[in-house]
Amino acid sequence: MTNLLGIAVVGLGAAARRIHLPAIAKTPGLRIVGGVDPVADASAFKFPVYRDFSRLLAECQPDVVAIVTPPDSHGRIAMDALKAGAHVFCEKPFVLSMEEGHEVIKVARAVDRHVVVNNEFRFMNVHEAAQKAIGSERFGDLLFVSMHQTFFVTEETEKGWRGESKQRTCFEFGTHALDLCRFFFGEEPHAISARMPKPNNPEGADYLNLIQLEFSGDRVAHITLDRLSRGPHRYLDIRLDGSNACIETHIGGKAEASFGLRSGSKKPFARLDLAASASADLYQGERRSRIATDPLDLFANSTANLLRAMLQSIRDGEKPPCSAEDNLNTLALMLSAYQSSEAGGAFLKLTDQSV
Repeated sequence: MTNLLGIAVVGLGAAARRIHLPAIAKTPGLRIVGGVDPVADASAFKFPVYRDFSRLLAECQPDVVAIVTPPDSHGRIAMDALKAGAHVFCEKPFVLSMEEGHEVIKVARAVDRHVVVNNEFRFMNVHEAAQKAIGSERFGDLLFVSMHQTFFVTEETEKGWRGESKQRTCFEFGTHALDLCRFFFGEEPHAISARMPKPNNPEGADYLNLIQLEFSGDRVAHITLDRLSRGPHRYLDIRLDGSNACIETHIGGKAEASFGLRSGSKKPFARLDLAASASADLYQGERRSRIATDPLDLFANSTANLLRAMLQSIRDGEKPPCSAEDNLNTLALMLSAYQSSEAGGAFLKLTDQSV
């Protein structure tokens, strides 16, 4: 394997064009050797586009295969890529079941290759900065995490596989929120409870998720994913309460000027808040300090950060971050959330699902 690794992209739809191809372009040591898509316009790309994955594997012999297709195809494509000698970089959700995940991992171990799942939210500057602050003298111990999303659903957002499944919100986005809870607490939760109410549409998709995770030391994470709202779109707001301070992260660019009186001292204040795509602020009472921001190409940049970490791990002979083994724990949480909801929100005890 040379220093410059060849990567092939399977699936050339919106996610590939907006996230994966720009991320690969930002990743030193990678070059695109080809892509696979049965309907894509080959003339729109600067690399060979194949209709058949097996032909690409035979002719291009990629070192890495990025899978950017609907989730029901991930397992099959991953195993074909592994058997051809390639490492795998797979979009989430990783696979549909724990059994399929174990099967992919078994193949990867047999051929001594790695599978990484694109949990790129861990690699956003704002979430990395928040996680690094946990345990510091300034922030203290992490006590509570609260996550909130308000997503304005439209016909455009529900196109394709996302809008076809009744397991919609927790399956497609909840995996990010659940994975971030694991990332921040640095351990696996021991219990989960979830309610997914469907007011006025009992046969519809789970557009409202109310999830609670229980961690050691009587610490809790609460997740609200609200896609019933017809109000303003807020992609993801997180509050981490520590013993000495709190951190708030916000995804969504903003340019705001605010003026007023502080609630305690009644002193006037003026604040200008600028963030291209995401921000993280540490608060101690009314005192605020910005600890991180992200660039405008938030998702491509964080995906590139993970790709770079994956390549470095491959070269060092180490297990990469966001491995398939680790992601099975997130997958197990997502599946358990649906199970809890079906049981009326009952708390389910959890066991470590890693292999």
